[in-house]
Amino acid sequence: MHMDAKRFPVPFAWKGGAGGSLDQLQERSLHWVLMASIVVISLAVRIASLHFCGIGAIESDGAEYARIAENLRKGLGYVGIVTPGAELNFPPLLPLLIAGASFITRDYMQAGRLVALIAGALLPLPVFGITARLFGRRAAIIATALAIANPLLVNLSFAVLSEGPYLTLILTAVYLVLTAFDRPSIPKWCLIGGVFGVAYLLRPEALLPFGVTVVSVFFVTADDLGDKCKRAFAALVVFSLLTLPEVALLYKYTGRIQLTAKTTIMLAMADRAMFAKGNFKADHTLSSSEHDDPSPEPNAESWQPWPEKWGDHAVNLSAERTGTWMRTNADVIRNTRLTSREFAYIVVHAIFHNVPAALDQLSKRWSGAPFLPALALLGAVRRPWKRENASRLAFVAIIAATPIVATFTTLWVYPRFYFLLVPIMLIPAANGLLFVAAWGAESGKALGWRRIDPAVIGVSVSTLFALALLIYSVNGVRSLFEFSQSSPSTLASKEAGEWIEKQQHSPVKVMDLTVPLAFHADAEFAYFPYCSGETALRFLDTDHVDYIVLRRDEQYTQYYAEWLAHGIPDPRAQLVYVSPAPDAGEIMVYRWHRT
Repeated sequence: MHMDAKRFPVPFAWKGGAGGSLDQLQERSLHWVLMASIVVISLAVRIASLHFCGIGAIESDGAEYARIAENLRKGLGYVGIVTPGAELNFPPLLPLLIAGASFITRDYMQAGRLVALIAGALLPLPVFGITARLFGRRAAIIATALAIANPLLVNLSFAVLSEGPYLTLILTAVYLVLTAFDRPSIPKWCLIGGVFGVAYLLRPEALLPFGVTVVSVFFVTADDLGDKCKRAFAALVVFSLLTLPEVALLYKYTGRIQLTAKTTIMLAMADRAMFAKGNFKADHTLSSSEHDDPSPEPNAESWQPWPEKWGDHAVNLSAERTGTWMRTNADVIRNTRLTSREFAYIVVHAIFHNVPAALDQLSKRWSGAPFLPALALLGAVRRPWKRENASRLAFVAIIAATPIVATFTTLWVYPRFYFLLVPIMLIPAANGLLFVAAWGAESGKALGWRRIDPAVIGVSVSTLFALALLIYSVNGVRSLFEFSQSSPSTLASKEAGEWIEKQQHSPVKVMDLTVPLAFHADAEFAYFPYCSGETALRFLDTDHVDYIVLRRDEQYTQYYAEWLAHGIPDPRAQLVYVSPAPDAGEIMVYRWHRT
């Protein structure tokens, strides 16, 4: 059964040729005016918010994406700033987009923000399309307004992170799937495979919603099985063609055929952390040289061990890199060998930890709780699900669950893993606001408020709910690390990095706990090693470090605390920079004069 085209308007394509009636032409023109207006308003809101909130240093992930783009343009290969060697943990699409945008901006950080801004301005379009097909045009207008003004989606529009463009692509793919359910064709399913393939090149998590989409082909429509197989095959072929270059790149460096390096690296991190905590008897991700120093904390008696940091940033007694982020991605992947027991242990532990963690995140202010989840639930169950719409609602609900499932191979979860849930919740929440408006209007009638139009009462009540939803989440969003790391409060890091850049006439290496300062210094980056103080001093020489950055508001190891309190205990370390007021003493930069 096909949906009524008037009830479920198509926002990106319209039926009818040049010979259509005048009414059709007028309707199509009004539609495109509406779509253009949505983009213009969305762009204006984001630019105004950027101007009002201000911006500071580049994000940590953004520094990696921007440096890859810079190295690609310079012909240095697919190399970032965080880890040595080829960067296999970050898919290529965002660096390529930043590299292209840099021809306009002449600055890689600004190029990344331009890409995010364009993607964020387009996000309300698929939100409109999905909502129109599920709940009608009135709900679509409301959902679009919420998507334009939602603080999380607005902040993603000027953050150099892959999540913003990814949301736009995934929701566009979901919209295309809904249209293909109504009017299936091979070209449509080829397009769906292509959009999911492009989304995969942004974030490998797109594999899960694409898998859900392929399976849904066989359950949503009542067509012939042969036709369903053709559509699924068409989507798979196009998706595979787009993923093939990434798979070939991973095979070149690791010798393994795999769709993503990220999962293997996350498992390697989990394996090392479990080994450090004593859960595993053998750690298969260790190189042979690391067994010289198997202790996760050389000074455990006087300093609280930090197994995760040891797993990520350890060096052995010879000052050789052994931690996951201290080695090349290719080396980590090649040397990760988990037994079935270890893999099952990690997955089970992740399930029992990450599902409650996801629910906890959905109760935070950044997600719009309690207003957005409540309105979304109300809108989803406002009326009984009819047969022609139930499968589509179920499909969108399953897509919303895929970010949670994607965390089942990692022991660490971050709010950004669940950002996709917010625009998806806006869709039924818009329908919930329609119910609130109807309730307000009927309540006005029942209370005998005859001087006020019931419709005005209903709109006023629903508008107050929408404003509460948006305003209440503002502070929660801005406090997220994903956005606080690029707030104006981080200008001290940017200024310190730019100061280092001005001192040098050749490339230098900066050691720090975070990446942005080194990016703004146009320098290479080195993590502080997780080891003893004596080993750390040797590491400064062996790793050719030029500058050491200490931050008073950070905790790391015992030697880091001692360096903060008493200075670096070596005459080759010269204090050359202290962040100026009002951040006096927050950042200290030492020049390391290597032997």
